[in-house]
Amino acid sequence: MGKLVSIIIPTYNRANLIIQTLESIRNQTYREFECLIIDDGSDDNTEEVVQLFINADNRFQFLERPSNKIKGPNSCRNYGFEKARGEFIYFFDSDDFLKPHALETYINGFNPESDGVLAQVERVDRITGILQDINSIDSENLIEDYFLNKVSYFVCGILWRKPFLDNQPELFDEAIGHHDEWDFNLRMIYAKARIVKIYQPLVVYYQHQHSFKKEIQKANDIQIESAIKARYKHLKILAEQNPDNEKIFLKHIADYHKKTVRNKLIAHQNNWFVYYKKACVLYLRINSFTPLLKMSYGVVSYSLFNKGYSFFD
Repeated sequence: MGKLVSIIIPTYNRANLIIQTLESIRNQTYREFECLIIDDGSDDNTEEVVQLFINADNRFQFLERPSNKIKGPNSCRNYGFEKARGEFIYFFDSDDFLKPHALETYINGFNPESDGVLAQVERVDRITGILQDINSIDSENLIEDYFLNKVSYFVCGILWRKPFLDNQPELFDEAIGHHDEWDFNLRMIYAKARIVKIYQPLVVYYQHQHSFKKEIQKANDIQIESAIKARYKHLKILAEQNPDNEKIFLKHIADYHKKTVRNKLIAHQNNWFVYYKKACVLYLRINSFTPLLKMSYGVVSYSLFNKGYSFFD
């Protein structure tokens, strides 16, 4: 008998999507798992759908986020971790797809010294089925490249040993609504997790109309502010570790504000000027004048001629 894997899935109103996700888990060639679905207060028939799997397979469980825990996927993941019995922990999303040999491949990738096994992830457009990209997981300067989004680890890309996670002071930051996976994985990198890499995609991560990227393109303020909050959280940590790198990370945050200005202009949202001012302050702080001037030209060009997006690149 193999060692137990605890799969933890937060969900909210995913009745129309979670069937495919749970079927991909049920069809795994590695059979020793428990699947904990943590509901975040759904008001559709998510529970009924999950119950069909529970009736057929007792490895599936439906749990509700306790009312004394803050709403959101992070508190659901943390609660699922509290309930998990497995030696291995796998965080998954309720709208993604696990390839049939995924868990088996992950388990076989472990060695006695490793804390986790990392595989690549396919990002696919849910509507068209077209492959968007496969994430890069290699870097010679991992912390910097991860902060700058040159490499990316999806939360569904790593199978963890539970003892390693037990030793962390924090798992998912419940104060961060978005960029939560980025924050979590970056802190695991700080903790010097010993990771084995598998250079093949084991997971299909679906982009759909409610994805983070789409919301950013629509200039969603809540998600933008959450992403900025996460970046400043790590800027403080990294600047304390190595002050010489602060300028690099501030430049990235300034560029993020610049892209937000562009997205808000496109969305015809009047509060673009808030992010424009913040970007200007950041660029001036690090003496980076060229992007500041280009952004300013772009704002003027868009205001007068309704074009000029290239100035924000």
